[in-house]
Amino acid sequence: MRISLSGFGARRGWRGLAASMVAAAWGALGYGLIFSSHNQQAWGDLEAGGRFAANLTVYLPYYVLTLPIAAVVVLGLLGTRDLLYPLAAAAVAVALFALWVSAQDYLFDAQPQLLTSLAGCLGAEALAVLALTGARAQAPN
Repeated sequence: MRISLSGFGARRGWRGLAASMVAAAWGALGYGLIFSSHNQQAWGDLEAGGRFAANLTVYLPYYVLTLPIAAVVVLGLLGTRDLLYPLAAAAVAVALFALWVSAQDYLFDAQPQLLTSLAGCLGAEALAVLALTGARAQAPN
């Protein structure tokens, strides 16, 4: 039995891996923002405007972007169509949002595990880019 890494099956596998890595990156970022242990003292030290700014500029966009990213990931995993460009756009959106979160330095005091989650997010993003590159290389000309 010979296993081939070319053709439709391989392209579908690469696309599924890319979709999984985009989901893993978004999940890692969400874990760091929402579910990781937080420093209540640091959150308390922020004035009301700082907490409002964090909610408006970080947490609200995370919740708003979750639905479109989840839709693209699910469609990418189902494999009904060749969705490389929407998956690439979702990967870019996740990476840009992760960079935006990393620019909010006050969050690192309030969410001590956020830096680790950001590293995991960017690592999964790198794997997603490699998988998208593999899927594109397998695409018919």
